[in-house]
Amino acid sequence: MIRKLIAITAAILINCAVLAWFHAWSAAVVASAAPAPGAAPAIITLPVIHVHPSADQLRALRGEQSAAVVPPQADAGGQAACIEMPYYSFATPCTVAVGG
Repeated sequence: MIRKLIAITAAILINCAVLAWFHAWSAAVVASAAPAPGAAPAIITLPVIHVHPSADQLRALRGEQSAAVVPPQADAGGQAACIEMPYYSFATPCTVAVGG
């Protein structure tokens, strides 16, 4: 019985020593891999761009909306499933087929 107790105590002490060594080693590796202060690259801030449709584009859009017929594939709001934007948009291209 006493031999088992000594073996368990020795195993715990060996594990504690290994964990302490691993902690010291990993802390040293992290400290040596940390970048030097002030070595971060400069952040480039781009100017804000506001996109507004021209008067002709707005007139064309209003004309298209008044003459538009809502197809049977309309969404729940009663609008057409795909609306073509008269100016540049970051939206994904429409892939739904809209028939009149």
